[in-house]
Amino acid sequence: MASRPKKQLELSTVDRKATCYMVLAMCEDGVPLRGAYANIAPPFSVAPQTVTRLWKLFRNKIDATRADHDNDTDEFAYLLDKSKGLPEDFFASGSTKRRKDKFIHDRDELKAAVLALPFSKRRKLRHLASNLKMPLSTVHKFIKQHKVFKRHANPLKPSLTVSNKHDRLLHALEKTQQQPHQLNTRNQQQFVSKFVGMFNEMHVDEKWFCLCRDDESYILVSDEEDPPERHVKHKSHIAKVMFLCAMARPRRIHNRHWDGKIGIWPVGCHRAAMRDSINRPAGARLFESESIDVDKCRSMLIGDVLPAILTEFPAAECNRFEHTIIQQDGAPTHIHPRDHEWMETLTDMGLEDKIKLITQPANSPDLNVNDLGFFNALQASCCCCCPSNEIELITMATECFEECPRNKINRIWLTCQSALNETIKHAGDNHYKIPHMGKDKLEREGRLPAALEVAPEATCCLEAQICSPASTKHWHFCEHCGHLHIKI
Repeated sequence: MASRPKKQLELSTVDRKATCYMVLAMCEDGVPLRGAYANIAPPFSVAPQTVTRLWKLFRNKIDATRADHDNDTDEFAYLLDKSKGLPEDFFASGSTKRRKDKFIHDRDELKAAVLALPFSKRRKLRHLASNLKMPLSTVHKFIKQHKVFKRHANPLKPSLTVSNKHDRLLHALEKTQQQPHQLNTRNQQQFVSKFVGMFNEMHVDEKWFCLCRDDESYILVSDEEDPPERHVKHKSHIAKVMFLCAMARPRRIHNRHWDGKIGIWPVGCHRAAMRDSINRPAGARLFESESIDVDKCRSMLIGDVLPAILTEFPAAECNRFEHTIIQQDGAPTHIHPRDHEWMETLTDMGLEDKIKLITQPANSPDLNVNDLGFFNALQASCCCCCPSNEIELITMATECFEECPRNKINRIWLTCQSALNETIKHAGDNHYKIPHMGKDKLEREGRLPAALEVAPEATCCLEAQICSPASTKHWHFCEHCGHLHIKI
């Protein structure tokens, strides 16, 4: 059976230009040398006749340009001189020009059709392709190749009341300060609002770490490898351990870097196995996980967090600030900032004027560095390990905590300042997206700031009085910047 002839390749504009220049280089007195077309055709996978046709088109265009300008110079000399600065569009084919800016699907009509669909009908590519009555591959090209659409992961955020927004805004404004800024060499200064360095703060929070997760993905070697077998009694009974984590901001102290890690502690107790099983012998060390309550939280703050602060937190930094702040969220299991036993312990240790426990605004996980990014970074590192029991899970989480790089922790604290800035811009609301500031590049160049400048919305309207959270007139129009703000 005769083989099917190879389909002729349509050259791109760049290849057409390269072909003509190669023929031009093999010319003598304007005439291509013998065998020039046959030698040039194979690298481009075309026939010599195609190279001949491209060369004739090229010569005809040059001759037409020369005739229009009534140029009497030598033909080949003019050809060499003219070809030096020819644009790529000069070599474009007629089909390329006909297809330019012409698509099967009109972009404006396609965008309008997608905008008319509710978000619930375009959660997946198949849903969108079905509603647009288009092939799935075409919709995929619009995302990957043409960038007409884009994927977006939409997180759930806490719903905020007027009181929540008010508390969030006041919390953000408490982190600001006025700093002098030199304008020129004549020592003229201007005060600029910046966030405090937050070097005297420690954020405390809890996190559940699971032994494994459902629907984990792996990369296998084609059909030569079988996926791992994972079995549990029930998906609702996957072993997990709660950890209490305390983090401060990294800094440089006396020619050394401190990573800001106070500690991470599992919530539960160790015990010995009472009988043999298929998983462990009798007497083996086990960990019994517990959920946290007010008494457990108080005992861990007094017995674990407070001694770790005295051990890990630099003594020079304690004397540098008036207060060392421990920030916790408003979970019902957390103690009151003026808890009797907590204050009694601080008094006995002589720290009642040095350490201050505060509660962050309600429904504000974005104002705690643990919830904002550190737990996600820790979870990503933990997913690379495969623990088989709670003891290995605790060892894994502790090792990942110790191995977390210092610069990544410092970036999370800067991201927290960005969240405070966006909170001020949006009058205490959480309907915002934290902007990118290129921390990696700034860090490489040595320009990563210790504190961010405050949004202009916070520096105006300072003469306004604090409005009651229950008041309905909590918005006002600012004559300085022309924006609508909450009264502060």
